[in-house]
Parts: sequence; structure tokens; C-alpha cells
Amino acid sequence: MRAILSSMGAFVAAGMWPRTPLAKAIVFVLVIKLMGIAGIKAFGFPDSARPSVDAAAMARVIGLQPETK
Repeated sequence: MRAILSSMGAFVAAGMWPRTPLAKAIVFVLVIKLMGIAGIKAFGFPDSARPSVDAAAMARVIGLQPETK
């Protein structure tokens, strides 16, 4: 277990404090991408824009017959 934790710690440290210029550029690009994805999620797909779909609506779209009791 100690080896796994030290490996995870080294992985996080490499991401937080990159040593080489290439590693710094990679971390910078990944942070920009993460901010872009978060912005798209926040502004492009708000919760109010999601359609409410229930099982009956999906059955009509797919073409299944609704169950009768």
C-alpha cells in the first residue's frame, strides 16, 4: 500500500510542479482544456435546458407499446 501511495504522490507532485519546459507546457495545455470543458458545461448545457424525459416518452419514441395493467 505504501508503494501505491508514494507513486500517487509522485504523480500529483509532477503535475503540480513540473520540472522540464515540455512538462510545464503539457500541464498548461491540460489546465486550459479543463477550463474550456468546465466553461462549456456551465454555459453551454445549463440544467434548465435539459428536457425532462420519462419512461413513457421514451417508449413512444422507440416504438414500444406501453404496459397495461
